[in-house]
Amino acid sequence: MMYPKLPSRAAITAPFQSKEAFVDFIRAPENPIGGEHVVGNPRWSNKDLEPTAVEQRTWTWYNLPLYWASGEFGTAGWSAASSLITIGMASSSMSSQEELNEVELILLGYPVICRSIMGMYGSYFFIFIRAAICIVWYGIQTYYAANLMSVCLRCMFGHDWESLANTLPASANVTSQQLLCFFLVWLMELPFCFIHPAQIRHLFTVKGLIMPLTTFGLFGWCMAHGTGLKAADAVSKEAGSAAGGSLGWAVMTGINVIMGTLSPLLINQPDLARYCKFPRDAGWIQGVSVVVAKTVTLFLGLASTASMQGVWGVAYWNLWDLLDAILDHHWTPAARTAVWLVSFSYILSCFATNFGANSVPFGADCTGLAPKFMTIRRGQILCAILGAALVPWELLANAEKFLTFLGSYNIFMAPLCAIFIMHYIFGLKGNIHVPSLYDGSKTGLYHYWAGINWFAIFAWVGGVVTGLPGLVGVFQPKLASEAAIHMYNMGWVLTFVTAATIYYVCTLVWKPKVFPRGYEDIPVTWEYLASPYGRDGFFDGERSSVHGSPDSGSVEEVQIELGEK
Repeated sequence: MMYPKLPSRAAITAPFQSKEAFVDFIRAPENPIGGEHVVGNPRWSNKDLEPTAVEQRTWTWYNLPLYWASGEFGTAGWSAASSLITIGMASSSMSSQEELNEVELILLGYPVICRSIMGMYGSYFFIFIRAAICIVWYGIQTYYAANLMSVCLRCMFGHDWESLANTLPASANVTSQQLLCFFLVWLMELPFCFIHPAQIRHLFTVKGLIMPLTTFGLFGWCMAHGTGLKAADAVSKEAGSAAGGSLGWAVMTGINVIMGTLSPLLINQPDLARYCKFPRDAGWIQGVSVVVAKTVTLFLGLASTASMQGVWGVAYWNLWDLLDAILDHHWTPAARTAVWLVSFSYILSCFATNFGANSVPFGADCTGLAPKFMTIRRGQILCAILGAALVPWELLANAEKFLTFLGSYNIFMAPLCAIFIMHYIFGLKGNIHVPSLYDGSKTGLYHYWAGINWFAIFAWVGGVVTGLPGLVGVFQPKLASEAAIHMYNMGWVLTFVTAATIYYVCTLVWKPKVFPRGYEDIPVTWEYLASPYGRDGFFDGERSSVHGSPDSGSVEEVQIELGEK
């Protein structure tokens, strides 16, 4: 019998014989499109950082709306809403923050837009911040799925699964069952890291069709077996029990909590929008889908939790706790089958959310930080490893810790969102010069001062510091005043408005250059370089240049074309 010839030991160890050989071995693959870079140089660009190739633009008009809408019909949306009950929040905070969401969704652009705003080197810090949040949420979503996996196994094996011995102490905040399920889910997620973002849209489509049906089905069961419509009265009385300032601060805290679930997703949105076939596919429809889905999910989560609290006397703010309680009270074949289907659907939801909102963005961030060596796929694998090392169950030990965690990084993300919007509208007038995003020279358009936009840094710091005293007070109440705590409760709104105001004033004092050298005389009009004019961030003639330097098209020719437009 003939066996395949195995590679020799010399062939295996050849890449590690010298430092140079090892570096070449781990270097990111070259761009397969034409065998050369479309724009930029290897220091600032690779195949995953360059503008998306036409053949990779596979997302159409319904993919992003389905992704966003189905994302709200998930564990994070349900838990964030129902957990408000456990600390006496009111449902009046559900819709007051929605106007803010749609603004960010539509205005955030291509992932490397951070370079155009913060500077070629200044962007590194903010890319790192986003990457860190992606790791946190990857671990949390995996932990969510692990708890749902435990419910599935209980439905399948009954008391044999429940009687599995727990060898971990209570201080670990996790049981042996949960830990086993965590690594089972982690192993199930890992193969999806090898699917290109252009093709993973099919998972989101399936999720988008299943999750609303599942969530409405669970809501209907809770209404039928709980206090039903009386739950709405209970929530209203809960809100009415607070008066004057107490009610106002409760609403502000609710806004802060809900925005905590959305802020990372809003920043991550461009990593999927870049794969749309047409700009309109990433337009207003996805903003509408988030507004509708978020409002509906908040109501369903609040009403369902309140309905069952009226019967059982306990507010199960975690979805898996609610499903376990259903099994405790209704241990029948029909109930076990229904609970298994619901749990499995939400596991699928966790998978899809992890890939779209955490894994792919983290991969893009790693690529932006180290283009020579990292790709999106390599970054996704690294995200899975670091997400497991995070021990997310410590963050989710109880409702209070969960809400504290959600609110804490708002003060870092909201100012970043504000600066992105203000710079794009008032600084660049909607114009981003794509070749300059890969030009790190001192004469580059986005080099600013020593590679950093110090005005943007100043505005970001100004927004963050308004929330820091309150953040300290959350963990150490004796160290902060009541006013500082209230400022923290306004976290997202306060830091966003502060950073936006500071940066707007900065743009009045300092006018950033919009067009690079050789094109300064072109009148700056709104989105002159944008897709509606078919330019996609390039001046005429630049696309034929491998490294993105202007090679044709004089200023006079462009001015004539502008007049024709």
